[in-house]
Amino acid sequence: MIKLFQDEIIEFSCYDKWLDVIPEPKSAGKCIPEWFKKIKPMMGKEKGGFPRPTVKKCMPVLDVMNLGYIIPLQADLHVITNHDLSIIKTSAREGSPINPAQRHDSVQVHSTSWPVHKQDPIKFINNWMIKTKPGWSCLFTAPMNHLGAPFTCLSGVVDTDTYNKEINFPAIWHVPNFDDTLLAGTPLVQVVPFKRENLPAVKTRAVTKKEEKKLAKLGAAQQARISVYSKELREKR
Repeated sequence: MIKLFQDEIIEFSCYDKWLDVIPEPKSAGKCIPEWFKKIKPMMGKEKGGFPRPTVKKCMPVLDVMNLGYIIPLQADLHVITNHDLSIIKTSAREGSPINPAQRHDSVQVHSTSWPVHKQDPIKFINNWMIKTKPGWSCLFTAPMNHLGAPFTCLSGVVDTDTYNKEINFPAIWHVPNFDDTLLAGTPLVQVVPFKRENLPAVKTRAVTKKEEKKLAKLGAAQQARISVYSKELREKR
């Protein structure tokens, strides 16, 4: 059993036969995508010769990729698709004790509005059971800002304080004429625990004169110096 929060908000467990066989969930910050890692923090110059920051300096983009945990693909999976994705074949490595994917019957998503209406969705198998403390649920969604993946798992919310069985992940496949292997450990979903509460109804209003002055001051500060949000306004992680 892996306790990922010191205050035990969430824990991941699996049957003993899978321990040390399947890849473990990881903190999301350990699975930052390669495209983001390779971007330089500064590139080119603004008017006046100041360096121009890139998305690497955008803390909201980085913070969302550090949020929660990543559940990975459980074993190597070979995938073959045809030209219109009406045929998708998946197979585990020969001799593998785990079949990491099955197929969902298309009747479950039968609609011409289904993004790939000829396609039976893939169901990725997850052997990790998740338990959260009372009052906490989990959001499961495609790993945020992991661009270019050949598939996207559908998002969902589960009350993991009461439902502790394995949760599998249906997915849409995007790439036609694919013939390659997804390796064990490939990020499948991002898991974000959250405390359940009823949110208030939407409220809209005009900003006040006092708020206008504050916004103008903030805008001037952002024009005068870099990293106002990340160094002065963002709560330290």
